[in-house]
Amino acid sequence: MRKIHYIWMLTALLMCCAGIARAQDIEANGIFYNIISESQVEVAPAYFDGANHYEGCIILPEKVYCDGVNYDVAAIAPRAFWRSAVTEVQIPNSVTMIGEAAFADAEDLTDITLPLGLRAVSRYMLAGTAISNIVLPEGVTDVAMGAFEDCSRLRTIFLPMTLQRIGDRAFGYCSNLTEIYSDAATPPQLSGDPFEGCDNVSVMLPDRATTLRYQDNDTWGDEDIFSLWIDEGLAVLPTMQQEHLGQNWTALTLGNSLAYRIYGPDGYLIAVTAADRYFLPIGAQSTDYLVVPTTLMYDEEDLQLVATAETDAIEEIKDEQEEPNLIITGLDGTIYIGGDTHGLWTFIYDVYGNLWYERPAVNNWISLPGQRVYVVKVGKTVRKVFLN
Repeated sequence: MRKIHYIWMLTALLMCCAGIARAQDIEANGIFYNIISESQVEVAPAYFDGANHYEGCIILPEKVYCDGVNYDVAAIAPRAFWRSAVTEVQIPNSVTMIGEAAFADAEDLTDITLPLGLRAVSRYMLAGTAISNIVLPEGVTDVAMGAFEDCSRLRTIFLPMTLQRIGDRAFGYCSNLTEIYSDAATPPQLSGDPFEGCDNVSVMLPDRATTLRYQDNDTWGDEDIFSLWIDEGLAVLPTMQQEHLGQNWTALTLGNSLAYRIYGPDGYLIAVTAADRYFLPIGAQSTDYLVVPTTLMYDEEDLQLVATAETDAIEEIKDEQEEPNLIITGLDGTIYIGGDTHGLWTFIYDVYGNLWYERPAVNNWISLPGQRVYVVKVGKTVRKVFLN
């Protein structure tokens, strides 16, 4: 009866959304986008022949280029990856909105890293997926109805301090749910039965005062569903392995059902994730990232790890049919092109394959954001340029 109800609700939602579907505006590196403002795009579905064609590991970019504009990837459209064959998804921090049922029934999806700017988890967003651990980033206040319903492999949830409300069946029938780490000092308000079909779930809380507040709550204090504990730190040691993936990425294999804070070389937080793998971009210089195990309540800084993205993973790009007498250099945020460019086109990519510039080679200089590597192609001549 429960499964029928879930499918009926999701089908109704999709039928309501069907009327606003439209052709995608941009396609880049196998991902489709709709333009939603002068400077922003949203990730769009890839429906062809009655099926969603997204598959495998998806690392979404922060920006996408089209017709002279570098758009921010700001949102993921409703049902964008619904019933797709994606397995891992890493969402950039430029995304602040993820639509309803965006990943629903993507039955092969085991890992996802949510963006730090997310403020709400939408209805049925990850329902019916195969995720095993999930961190909701700080700033999320609402988890909507059915958001994780029927995630039968979900074991561990990390809830942020900011969480205020959890909707009906948000975690319904997550039959393997074992533990919840909640940093919310005030018990989140519960609508309907968010944990329908769950039992014997351990809830880790930051201190005794918070534990007493949860005990006084009708649902959180239900001993048939939850047992409440004070968090005392990690029960297992963190592990990390590193693997280069082609010329653009290095993968950190994390695991152990833990959460991790990942800090960039400037010390700023770039991700909080409980995914088995996190992907780091390879830039112009070898870059160290700090990886700190966390329960959200406590960071285990004594167990922190360092990951390095090595520049030698970027392969040199060669072309044996270059135009003669072309000079391509970079200085102070500007790429300079010298020589005979008549009749040639210029294409400029970053090392992740994102197109930044596409024009006939009529200008001999192009200004772009610095501190990164670009691949410049003028006619058949290809050069890699670092802009300082």
